[in-house]
Amino acid sequence: MKTIEGFKRNAATMGLCAAVLSGGCAVMEPKAERWSPPAAGSTWEVAQRNTGSYGKDMRLQISRGDGTWEGAKVVTYSNSLGMTTMATLDDGSWIAIVGRNGKPLMSFDPPLGWQYPIMVGKTWTTSHKMTVHATGKTIPFESSCKVEDHGDVTVPAGTFKAFKLACATTLGNEDRFWFSADHGIFVKTSLRRTEKSSFGPGTQETELVSQAIRK
Repeated sequence: MKTIEGFKRNAATMGLCAAVLSGGCAVMEPKAERWSPPAAGSTWEVAQRNTGSYGKDMRLQISRGDGTWEGAKVVTYSNSLGMTTMATLDDGSWIAIVGRNGKPLMSFDPPLGWQYPIMVGKTWTTSHKMTVHATGKTIPFESSCKVEDHGDVTVPAGTFKAFKLACATTLGNEDRFWFSADHGIFVKTSLRRTEKSSFGPGTQETELVSQAIRK
């Protein structure tokens, strides 16, 4: 009887341990619950390798600021070419890209972004309209994304934990992004314009070279 009772106790203990370990694995699953942008004043530099319609290779300095769009407060990302991306405060979706003169080059309705929380395996498809302000033309399109992976990504600026997302649009874009949720920025991107793109085919590979991110 003692042997049987001992076996029962050991079995119960092992079952409890398995349950605890299983719960622990679920808790540790990588997940970005919400968007956490870098603080205003943060700066970083990226290097681009471009082909085709993306033009020549270049390096860009980017700075995070604050601004307004149609009377509402927004997050801004200004680069050394003089272009500024306007993004929503709640989830960082792109509202518009503005030129050096402060006039919009293109805008998105609704804003173009990701659906939080972000976790491996999640997918979504959204419908948008893009307005090209130089021509006044508005183009409807769909964007589909999948979170493919999470892990270490090494770039010239160092090694970062990042989510890998694959996104495609009906405009002819096939893109991949490595996003650091801890820093709130892309550490690497791989963009491809197919023959369907109105800009013409081309590729762009971008890596983070240096960063001074404030939180």
